[in-house]
Amino acid sequence: MTDIKSPIELVFEPDTELADRDEQPFSVQLIRESKVTTTATCVRYGRYRGKKACLVVLRCNFIPAYQVRFKYAEIELRIVRGDGSSILAYYPHAWEGKASILPVQQTPMVGAAHANLDAEYERHSERTGIKKARILSVLEESTVEWRLSENDVTREGVPNPFRAALIVETDGIFSIRLKYEVNLSRSADPRSWRSAYARLTQPLDLSETSVGGGIGPAVAGIEEMEKSSFDLSQLSLNNLDKGRVIYEHQPIRENRQAYSASDHRNIL
Repeated sequence: MTDIKSPIELVFEPDTELADRDEQPFSVQLIRESKVTTTATCVRYGRYRGKKACLVVLRCNFIPAYQVRFKYAEIELRIVRGDGSSILAYYPHAWEGKASILPVQQTPMVGAAHANLDAEYERHSERTGIKKARILSVLEESTVEWRLSENDVTREGVPNPFRAALIVETDGIFSIRLKYEVNLSRSADPRSWRSAYARLTQPLDLSETSVGGGIGPAVAGIEEMEKSSFDLSQLSLNNLDKGRVIYEHQPIRENRQAYSASDHRNIL
């Protein structure tokens, strides 16, 4: 059984997929030197609309090998081993960083006919693209997935560390499985990356017995987590003040919707 009271360090393993173009390939050893640590900064049992619920706040630190960065990351958190357990609310839903301009040069070949001779010439053109670091999410009944991507202009890696908070409806006992899938890069070329993964070999088992008096500081309003004054965003501050949060509200069971990638594209 994995101990939730201690930071959990996972080492990434290479996936079989490789970008079509990799100007700076790197070894499997560099992939395995890249890590992620997951820390439960707060776990406390309380009530949600009179029913037993558990607040879980996690911090994920992405630690790349030297001269390697995390270009993209998917974090999947799944509730298992808990009959009737489900995610009532979570944070963050979506976020976008400051915009950067990416010039894109195009050099198409244009055909021309002159004096019965076919000729081709180059026409240079340039357009610009807007690039941002982003966080998107998808919610299902017992699973939430966050998708983190870097700004392709600044190339600073994914938002790091990443903090998340969620409220789980439970009869008192449930487990959490975590899985990470990432793209690692050493290149300025946005198409150059190596994919890797890391996952817990054993789920995190949670119960009122294992948590005891709780992990982390006391949380005001833990017995009435359904109230609007109980703000999950304040429990999972990501130091992302340079961007903006897309969704401010917390989804609850009665009107909860799954936020898909297409939903976010419509808003972003």
